[in-house]
Amino acid sequence: MALAVTLPLALTACEDHSPVAAPTSTLPAQDPADDSSSETDKPSIPEYDTELDLNDEEKEAVEGALVAFEGFVSSIDSAYSGDFDQIAKFPEFARGDALVSIQEEAESVRSGATDFEGHIEPISVDVFDVSAPGNSKESSSVILHFCVDTSNWSMTPAGNSPTSNPDGKVTMEHQILLEDETWKVDQQDLWERKC
Repeated sequence: MALAVTLPLALTACEDHSPVAAPTSTLPAQDPADDSSSETDKPSIPEYDTELDLNDEEKEAVEGALVAFEGFVSSIDSAYSGDFDQIAKFPEFARGDALVSIQEEAESVRSGATDFEGHIEPISVDVFDVSAPGNSKESSSVILHFCVDTSNWSMTPAGNSPTSNPDGKVTMEHQILLEDETWKVDQQDLWERKC
């Protein structure tokens, strides 16, 4: 009987929206060496590309969403790799379907039902859409597309040999919402089987 490989980050559906974006603005990642304070918990903002002409309010929304995205991916990678204390941090960065999905997958690894090897690391991040409507912060959202190489990790049923993910590089879409003045990943989907 063939066993299916469960792919973290909800690689379960594919819609071909075929976006082709050339970067027009980039926010550099924060360099920890430049931080003169002793704070080590200061969130980092990953580099990103966008074709959008962002105003100051939208740039602020993007930065908040990117901090949540960075925490989301980092905590998933750590939890799946065996640092199960990270599971308790998932609600800091995720909500809704995204939270349920990563909690179930992390619990599957913790229980020994599945084995995880490798690391989940975004190759590139593109800000696809921003909705930061003034005083109505509850409806603010940011949609990110990011490229990830699925061949860098595997999640397989316990006792089976790890197999490489057949998709290789794929583009994931994350919708990040502002809820009670905190950005959280709400939905995650496979956008395209290439990047």
